[in-house]
Amino acid sequence: MKTPAIVLLMLLGAVLTGCAVREARQAALNAPTADVRGTWTGTTSGEDKPFPVTLTLDQTGTNVTGTMRVAGRPDISGRVTGSVRGEILSLVQTTAPNAGGEIWVQQDNMMTSNAFGLHFTLRRSR
Repeated sequence: MKTPAIVLLMLLGAVLTGCAVREARQAALNAPTADVRGTWTGTTSGEDKPFPVTLTLDQTGTNVTGTMRVAGRPDISGRVTGSVRGEILSLVQTTAPNAGGEIWVQQDNMMTSNAFGLHFTLRRSR
C-alpha cells in the first residue's frame, strides 16, 4: 500500500516542479525588455574542460546581432542573431541555424542550461 502512495507523491512533485519552471519562464518573458548590448564573458560548465566564452552584442529595440566566440569550439563560434523578450534572449548562429537557444538575462548576468548545446554563465564586461 505504501508503494502507490510513494509513486503518487513522486508524480505530484514532478508536476509541481514543471509548473514552477513554466511560471518562472513566463515571468521572465513578461519582465521589462533587458538591455543586452555589450561584451559578455564567462566559461562553460559541466564539461570535462571548461571553455572561455565571449559574446559581443548590439541591440536595436528587441532585435539582437553580434558574435559569439567559444575557445576550442569553432563549430559554434561566429555571427549570431536573435531577439530579446523580457529577460529571455533567444539567439541562433547565422551559419548554423539549428545551433542556438535561450539565455536568461538579469542585469549584468546571463545564464543558460542548454543554449548551443552548452551550459554557461556570462557576466557583462565593463
